[in-house]
Amino acid sequence: MKILVLSHLYPSPADPTAGTFVHEQATALTDLGHDVRIVSPKGFAPPLLKRWRRFRDVPGTAVHDGLRVLYPRKVTLPGGRLGHWNALSMRASIAGPLRRIHERWPFDAVHAHMLVPDGWAAMGAASELGVPVLATAHRADVLDVPARGGAQREQVVEAVAGIDQVVAVSQAMRRACESLAQPRREVAVVPNGADARVFHPRDRAATRRDLDLPADERIITFVGALTPRKGIDTLIEAMGRLADETRPPLLVVAGIGELRESLDARIAELGIGDRVRFVGKVPHDDVALWMAAGDVFCLPSLSEGLPTVVCEAMACGRAVVATAVDGTPEIVDDGATGYLVPPTDEVALADALRRILNDDARRAGFEAEALRRSQETYTWAANAAAHIPLYEAILR
Repeated sequence: MKILVLSHLYPSPADPTAGTFVHEQATALTDLGHDVRIVSPKGFAPPLLKRWRRFRDVPGTAVHDGLRVLYPRKVTLPGGRLGHWNALSMRASIAGPLRRIHERWPFDAVHAHMLVPDGWAAMGAASELGVPVLATAHRADVLDVPARGGAQREQVVEAVAGIDQVVAVSQAMRRACESLAQPRREVAVVPNGADARVFHPRDRAATRRDLDLPADERIITFVGALTPRKGIDTLIEAMGRLADETRPPLLVVAGIGELRESLDARIAELGIGDRVRFVGKVPHDDVALWMAAGDVFCLPSLSEGLPTVVCEAMACGRAVVATAVDGTPEIVDDGATGYLVPPTDEVALADALRRILNDDARRAGFEAEALRRSQETYTWAANAAAHIPLYEAILR
């Protein structure tokens, strides 16, 4: 089967860690014997705007880990300032390239990631070629964008109603889709996964030596953007509450973002500077090392579709403490693979972390069950296999 993947999130030289999950799914489809190519629209690089100069590093075409990628240019503005014009811009940017690609390489289906702008744009461009479209709803496209109202909400409604097959990463995202419009087919739920070749159990002590982490500390790991939605500020407050423990834990934070300065200030106020270590933006494959070095993974987000980072932590054989938001309770089983707490509740978060760190036997049980479920359900190989009958159905 020839599958064209459309995603503005796909990695590029300007941002090699963006949309890694799209690349991993495409690779898994290739491993199953399918012919996959990528179209990933990127913004123009106006010469006078310093913040956009990174787009100059994006070539027109590339081969990324064996996958052929086309990077057409589109009009865009940071922070979603284009509104509904963003999807219109994407449709304009892909119409010609998709037509020319189809003439040389007649792909069978388009798989778009995000209902808006990608799915909505694909719906128009692919229909002119008589090619069906499958689109994956992740989170922002069915929660944040519709909440803006107006034309942006209407585009999401049109996408849910018009795309040949909508796929959601969780039951929570499926419900969000179905609350917006009646889909042409029942929304399929296919959870995200982890690359088992990268994310797998490792010796904790050896990994700590490699990363120059203390062997005798109890370590909490956080991986994600330092933004309000990820709840990192709540985690810092919880660390303050754990500071009076006989053996206060060490928090290792992998990520960058807008909250870094305010987090540093709050850490200083709490007097826990020696209990928090920021390691910056980590290459994707190295994330597995930091997860393996920790005793527990923590994700205190305010909203998640189906967090890939939790799939990866479980694949490393790590228990998880996370917030009970959106799709997260579908992967973190409270009392079986970790603990769930309410969002923004630093007291509950500190208590859950304390309980899991102070009970080695229970934590070991959580780790074993997390690994088992990961290997059974949450891999990109399983994700790719689940998509094949969906592609076949829209081709009939």
